[in-house]
Amino acid sequence: METNPPRSSTDVEGPSIRIAWKDEQSIQAEWSMTKEFEQEIERKFAIPFAELPFVLRLFDVTYRKEIRNDGTDLYTDFDINHRSSEWILYGVTQGLEYCVDLGIRMVDGRFYSLSRSQMI
Repeated sequence: METNPPRSSTDVEGPSIRIAWKDEQSIQAEWSMTKEFEQEIERKFAIPFAELPFVLRLFDVTYRKEIRNDGTDLYTDFDINHRSSEWILYGVTQGLEYCVDLGIRMVDGRFYSLSRSQMI
């Protein structure tokens, strides 16, 4: 079940992220970033790329159909390795709708979305 190309949630040419059901209880996320984008992120955050705290934020959008960033969105964060280009997200339920943000979560909890997948 392949999704359409995602839209970027940044003002620079962001990474592409795709999600698809792996089985009834997991979703596979795949993404790619260019070297130029990695360098832009390093400059923006003034932190070496390898030290940035990357996460995949899995949103349950079954009942809301949109992400409002108003404190009531249902999501789970998955810490990921900066070298990864795919990750398996567990704890999902077939029949519900999800989308995923690839982003950076700072130590103080602030989250910066780099790209958002389409809903599945």
